[in-house]
Amino acid sequence: MFFCINQLYLYYMISADIWMLLAGLGLFLYGMFLIENFLKQLEGRSFKLFLQKSTKHKFIAILSGTILTAIFQSSSIVNLLVLSFVGAGILTMQNALAVVLGANIGGTFNSWLVALLGFKMELNSITFPIIAIAGISVTLFKNNRKLYKIAGTFLGFGLLLLGLQFMKESMDGIIKYIDLSAFLQYNRIVFVLMGFAITAIIQTSSATVVLVLSALYAQMIPIETAIAIVLGAELGTTVKLFLGSIGGSPAKKRVALGNNLFNLFTSIFGYLFLTSITQFIHSYIGIHDPIFVLVAFQTFINIVGVFIFYFFLGNFGSFLEKGFNEPPKSATIFLPHANYDMGNTAMEMLEKEVGLFINRVLLVNMNAFKIAGTKTIDKEYHNSIESEQLLINPFSHEEKYNRLKKAAGEIHTFYAKMIMQENASTYLIRANQLMEAIRNAMYAAKSMKDIYTDIKELGNSINETKYKLYQQLVIELNQFHEDIFHSFSEKEATSYLENILKFSEKAFENKLIEFYNHAGLQKLDVKDIATLFNINRELFSSSKAIILAIKDFKISASNNGLDLGANNNNG
Repeated sequence: MFFCINQLYLYYMISADIWMLLAGLGLFLYGMFLIENFLKQLEGRSFKLFLQKSTKHKFIAILSGTILTAIFQSSSIVNLLVLSFVGAGILTMQNALAVVLGANIGGTFNSWLVALLGFKMELNSITFPIIAIAGISVTLFKNNRKLYKIAGTFLGFGLLLLGLQFMKESMDGIIKYIDLSAFLQYNRIVFVLMGFAITAIIQTSSATVVLVLSALYAQMIPIETAIAIVLGAELGTTVKLFLGSIGGSPAKKRVALGNNLFNLFTSIFGYLFLTSITQFIHSYIGIHDPIFVLVAFQTFINIVGVFIFYFFLGNFGSFLEKGFNEPPKSATIFLPHANYDMGNTAMEMLEKEVGLFINRVLLVNMNAFKIAGTKTIDKEYHNSIESEQLLINPFSHEEKYNRLKKAAGEIHTFYAKMIMQENASTYLIRANQLMEAIRNAMYAAKSMKDIYTDIKELGNSINETKYKLYQQLVIELNQFHEDIFHSFSEKEATSYLENILKFSEKAFENKLIEFYNHAGLQKLDVKDIATLFNINRELFSSSKAIILAIKDFKISASNNGLDLGANNNNG
């Protein structure tokens, strides 16, 4: 009986310590998230200009990466920002690579800060005041953007320190009940893989290092095992950058590959010379405390790695340039296979591309209201749209809209090259008509994009009146798009489009009356009333613009008798 009670007590104590460890890890990660979230809002014009100017020389670029990472407290956030800047053309691949190398050194600053403050100083006396003052300030200053950011950053720092304290205390409790001697007999490579797995899962090497430092502090593991886990963490931190490069430009993929190869080199170097480097730190640098030995080891291998890569950065960049030489992906389907100087053939391809573009706009606009439209699109363009993965639901409306903008730009560029040819006068009228169709279709997409946030809010509302209005809009738009798609198969589209326009105008006017009734009866908030009027206006503008686009696409220049009125908004 006594044995059972003792076992239950032991299980309770171990369980409590493990949950305390996990709670500490959760607080630490959330603290880092808050710090990163508030600091990365600095990504404005001044920050981009600073990064662009300070990366013209590779040494300055490495130094900038080191300093920025020390400030941001995360190499991952700096690397991801650099990756986005490469994709936007703000940084060249070579300069970005230098910043990424520097970020690996800057990433060790967080380890030094944790080792110095978290394990060598008693911080309870300041941790609670930081959390208290910052937490209250976040609530009080939520309308003051500057003070809100400052308070949020300090709140994150306070939670980070509190989480660190929890992990330290839990490790002290766990070591009393768990014997790790048998587990520590495994080969070091097992611990490298462990560090990689932990970091890949929690997406930050800093948290892995803190866990290892806590275990070292409690004397649960020897320094060699701790170093092996951190070497794995160095590799694990590359996963986030790798994921961030998927689907990106070749330059982004090259930077990610460069970072992966650098971390692979430093980890292999550290693993092969683990004992020698540790002895060097003991004998020549004079560091003997296991906590500081670990952090010094991490810093040392990154500095050595950057030093070696510095002299071969040009060759390394040239090597990476040879990879991912994929041609730039076109947003158009037919034009990449057309020659703008081949008269009738070029016009045929332009006709197909414009028709496809209109169908794409219709599909994207329908998806804004979660209306599936792939079954109703014109058969001629069905396969082309089905193969275009960017227009499917997993992508955001913003991404789909940007894809349409790129396609429109490519069509306009193709047209500009066509009209410079000697025989341009033979097809100029029709080509101009097609360009007018593109401009109207693009305006239809823009009108929908401008109210997309309002549409989402309306569709997710728990207010029954608002939700019923949303459902009514969905039904009407579904019918509108079915009629519009049907117009593509109509040989005589004039009267058909006129009827659709009249119906749209009537629906627009009826909704105006209905919304005024809601306003008079005070069924909706005044802000909601304004939102509904805005949605109604933009939906009508979008509908009218797409009808104009189809009119220009379907009706020849000699039979342009449909009077739909000018689209005043289509400047």
